[in-house]
Amino acid sequence: MQAAEQGADYVAFGAFFATQTKQPRTMATPALITWWSELFEVPCVAIGGITPENGRPLVEAGADFLAVSSGVWDHAQGAAAAVRAFNSIFG
Repeated sequence: MQAAEQGADYVAFGAFFATQTKQPRTMATPALITWWSELFEVPCVAIGGITPENGRPLVEAGADFLAVSSGVWDHAQGAAAAVRAFNSIFG
């Protein structure tokens, strides 16, 4: 909240799911995104183990952006297919 009040361009919350990119210090739930988006106009980013298969509830909760790494680069059908799948979540 302090970051938003001091002019941050966005805030990030996570990790929402298990991830191999790094060891998360905390885990978050979609309820945190909903709470944030109801109180603040500053966009929020969801991060941590997000894939095309599990990302939709985060967008539905109010995430403005999804930060993904393995969800694209480790996708079974390749990165382009992953990007198309992620785009459909926001569509």
